[in-house]
Amino acid sequence: MKSSSVVRFTFLAAIAVALATIPLAAGATGTAQKKAGGGSHSMTGCLQKGSEANTYQLTNVEGTGPKSVEIVGTSKGVDLAPHVGHKVTITGTAVAAKAAAKKEGTKDMKEERGEHHMRISAVKMVSSTCP
Repeated sequence: MKSSSVVRFTFLAAIAVALATIPLAAGATGTAQKKAGGGSHSMTGCLQKGSEANTYQLTNVEGTGPKSVEIVGTSKGVDLAPHVGHKVTITGTAVAAKAAAKKEGTKDMKEERGEHHMRISAVKMVSSTCP
């Protein structure tokens, strides 16, 4: 009889440990998926000069998302100037309206909320002309 009690205790302990680790594993997976979902994305369109010096925007954006993108920063080594007037694919991360307004030195949040902003990590020329 004593051995069956030990087996039952060991079995119940194993189940308790397994159940205790399930939320930890799910939490780790959920975090990784959340980070991946908010990660970088790419958009294709025409690269144009922005309204202020050293600023750029992507216009005539292809697809179902926003039709223009305001570029509020680039990673080191990314040079957009040679691609002005070209059809390009940009890759980067979205920037919140509040952060974009701060970067641009403006307090007009209404205008910034209506725009899509990105910090660019890569640019690839698709065509030397824009449609």
